[in-house]
Amino acid sequence: MTLEQFIDESIQVSRTKGYHPTTFMRMRADYGTVGAIRRLVETGEKQSGFVRLRELGLLDWSLEAAVIKFPDEPGFTRTTIAYAEARLQGILDA
Repeated sequence: MTLEQFIDESIQVSRTKGYHPTTFMRMRADYGTVGAIRRLVETGEKQSGFVRLRELGLLDWSLEAAVIKFPDEPGFTRTTIAYAEARLQGILDA
């Protein structure tokens, strides 16, 4: 599975639970998949999409999980990975 396939499936899984990640989908169209992920993950600010996925028990399908699953994806940096790990560990968005 590629990052693109993972993200497409993540969107589908989210929709089946009633969550439509419209902000991410718009950003993906504007910046590409990796660019959108980096913009959303590399911040200490609370991310509503992450919070919603946590509420739905779908963190395995989050952008942060995608970063961890595909750490060698061109465009992901050590910073991207560090933010993703921190958020998934509950250090951010607590």
